[in-house]
Parts: sequence; C-alpha cells; structure tokens
Amino acid sequence: MPNYYSSSVNWTTSVNSCQPLKKRNLLENLQIEPDKVSPIPAPAPPPFQDFLTVLNTKKRTHTSLNVNGITSDSNVYLLHQTPSPLLDHTNYKYPKIRARPIYNFKYNETNIWTQSSLNSTKFDVNILNKFFAKETKQINSNEQHTKNSSMTTTITRPFQILDKSSQLNYDVTMRHLLQLLAKNNGQNATIDDVLHGIDTGNIDNEWLQCVQRLNKTLNKHFEKRPDHKIKFETYNIENFNNINLIELFFIKLLHIPNYNFKLNCYQYRDELQLQLNLLSQSIDNLIHNIELILNNKYLPGIFQLLCYLYNIISNKSVPGLDFISLIDALNSPINQLNKTVAHVLVEILNEYYSNYLINIINDETLIELKKFISIKYEKFYIEIREIYQQYQQLEYEYINIKNQYELPLFISSMFFETKKQFDKLFQQEILIKTGEQNLANYFCSNDLTIDICLSTIGQFVDKLRLAYIENMKEKKQKISIINNERKHSIFLPINKTSSFLSCV
Repeated sequence: MPNYYSSSVNWTTSVNSCQPLKKRNLLENLQIEPDKVSPIPAPAPPPFQDFLTVLNTKKRTHTSLNVNGITSDSNVYLLHQTPSPLLDHTNYKYPKIRARPIYNFKYNETNIWTQSSLNSTKFDVNILNKFFAKETKQINSNEQHTKNSSMTTTITRPFQILDKSSQLNYDVTMRHLLQLLAKNNGQNATIDDVLHGIDTGNIDNEWLQCVQRLNKTLNKHFEKRPDHKIKFETYNIENFNNINLIELFFIKLLHIPNYNFKLNCYQYRDELQLQLNLLSQSIDNLIHNIELILNNKYLPGIFQLLCYLYNIISNKSVPGLDFISLIDALNSPINQLNKTVAHVLVEILNEYYSNYLINIINDETLIELKKFISIKYEKFYIEIREIYQQYQQLEYEYINIKNQYELPLFISSMFFETKKQFDKLFQQEILIKTGEQNLANYFCSNDLTIDICLSTIGQFVDKLRLAYIENMKEKKQKISIINNERKHSIFLPINKTSSFLSCV
C-alpha cells in the first residue's frame, strides 16, 4: 500500500534538468496537530472513483510536461490506458472530462501512472451510463430536414464529398429552386420534380437559372477535384441512406444521360434564341427602312426645294447639298425672331406642295428613324456570330448523340429552325451592305453609313413637323387677332349711335 502522506508528487527539476519546478503535495490540505512530533500513520486511500474525481478536478499547480525528447514505447499499454468495455457513443452522448492528457512519457520510469496499484479498473459500465450518458434523440429524415436542413453531414456518414461551406452555398440555391417549383406547381416540390424537368425539358426559365448556377458551381468543383466527380458518377444509385439532399441531387443529376447538353439546349432556347429573335427583328427593320428611304417619292422634291432656296439666298447654282449638312441647313436662322429655314421651307410646301408636306410629316416611320443614331448593324452581327458559335457547338454534340439517346422532341425542331434563321441572317448581311452602298450613292456621299443616313432622315422630317406645328399655331393666332378686330369694328358704330340718341 503506498504512503499517500510521504509520497507527494515532487517535480524538483524539469525534464531537461535546468529549471526547478514547484513541489506539489496531493494531501497539502490535511490538518496536522502541532503537538505531535511522531509520524502520523498514512490514512486509508480513498475509493478509486473518488480518487479519480479529486485528481481530475483539483487545480494543477505545476507546469505542463514538455514532451520534447520524451519517447514512448508503442508496445506498452498501462492497465488504465485501454478503455474497456467501450461505451455506446452511437446512442448516447457523454460529456467531456476537462483534463489535459499526457500522451508521451517514459514508460520505464517510475511515476504515478506506471506505479502498480491494487485498485481494479474493472467495474460495471452502467455506473458511467448512470452519471454521464445522455440518450441521443432519434430524428427521422423528415424532422431533420424541417428543423435543420443545413446539418447534412455527421461524423458517422459513410459517404461525404462536399464540405460544409460548399453544402451551405448549394443549400441556399436548392431551397430557392424548390420554392420556385412549388409556386409554379401549386404543391410541394422535391428534387425528383427538378430532375424530371431537366430530363424532359419541362423546365421554367427562372428555375433553369438556379439549376445552371448549381451545375456551373459543381463543374468548377470537379475541375479542382476530379476524384470527386468519379465518386459521384460511380456511387451506387440504389443506396441513398445517409446521403444529404444536395449530394443526392448531384448523384441523380450525373446519372441523367447528357444532362449538360440538355441544360445548354434549354438555356439556348430560353435566352439565346430570344436574343437571336430580337436581333433578327432589328435586321428586318433595318432592311425595311433602307427600302423605305430609297423608294420614298416625296423626299427628292423636298430636298430639291431646299437646294433651290439655298441657291436663291446664296446666289449660287449648286446641283445639290451635302447630306450631312441638311440638318444645319434647316437650323439656319432668318431675319425673323425664332424662325429658321425650316419654317420657310414648310411655309412654301404648305402653300404650293401641301401633298408633299402632309405625307412626309405624318409618316411616323420616317420620324422614328432618328433613333438609329446609336444603332450599328456591325454590332448586331458580332452578337449573331457569338450565338452562332454556341449553336455550332450544340449542333456538333447533337449530331453525335441524336441516334444513341432519346432527347426531348423540341431539340430537333429547334436545331432545324435555328439553322434556317442563321442562313437568312447571313444572307441579309449581304443585303444590308448592298443597301448601305445604295444609300451612299443615292445621297452622293461616299462615306455615308446606314446609322447616319437613317438618323439624319429622321431628324430632318421631325424638324419639318415641328416647324409646321409652330407655323400653324402662329397662323391661328393671327386669324384669332383678325377676328377680334373685325368684331370690334362691327360693334363700334352701334355704340356711337346709341350715345348720340341718348344725348338727344
């Protein structure tokens, strides 16, 4: 039996034998009567469980061991070093005992841990369960998803690829996706509903963007970790136990044949095809406006009248005016206040060629041409060719897989119609270039571009329209003044007569 009174833990020197350390007496709080000099017999040792409690809860007064240079024998295990029996950590949770362990020291030296003891380490494990164990509440998958869907992994999961931060990012997008789908369908949505939409093409543009966001993030992850892609692709699709929602979605997604191709086709249909249709509509309008100007029968007469005014005022005999200077010609001031050449031209047209004037200023299509000042067809075709490159990539994939896999029916018709659309657009590009050259020749301006030509015509017609409105407003005011003067001249003699009679 060890003497607990005299066998205090004495760390007189540190491990490197350089610095003294503080002595510690485990029984330093025991009271000793001062009148007795003879040694006091050692007290009975405390029960083993109480000894462990005192040892682990008493405040340490010495410095932690420096384990540098301390070796351990991996083949030696102390009796208290190996826990037996093992506790059931699966169904129970155990609080931690707040103690700092010593992992390495010399087993061949005598110390408190290597000294033999009669205390047995065998006892009923139910004692620990009684004081330490707390039963873990079993939560089914539905409750777990409702209470905390972000907790998708546990340390006992047999399959885990995505880390918690990645799962959180995916989880936010997935929640939004399921909410959108539930809103459209009017009922609760699952990932199987999303996967069915991806496989069949019955997918809305708004939640297609969510799916594409998930897919792009996953592809970036696979670029960094190709081994993760292999794990997803080779995972047994029939074993879904302990798989969280995000990983389950990706596993099923990767098992859809050509899912990347399908998603790209859906995106092309909902985004790029719409953009291509708008560009095609703009090209059609551009060609129509070119033909409208070249075939307008009123513009030549108005332009020639303006040139005639210029020759009269300038005492010159030029055959025509520079197209770019036409707006400046209309804005040229005259001797009357707030009047320009445009007002004079409109006055002449209204009096002698009213048919020309009315048809020009009432043509809304010509006036709208002024908006073409910032529109260049070259930019249209840059965007068209970018879309065409993506179309070619999809078409190449489609040719390779169309006879091997079943695809949504709209995909084949989409490629057929899109090919016709691109053929038309590239033919129209030739027509536009020809039309641009025809406009330059028509207006005798070699460097004239379509956007400058159309916008100039639009501004020219709009200025004539505004000048006509101002002239008509001024004319009405003059008529109103004349009418008032006439009324005044009619009532004036009557008033004189009545005043004369009143005097008589």
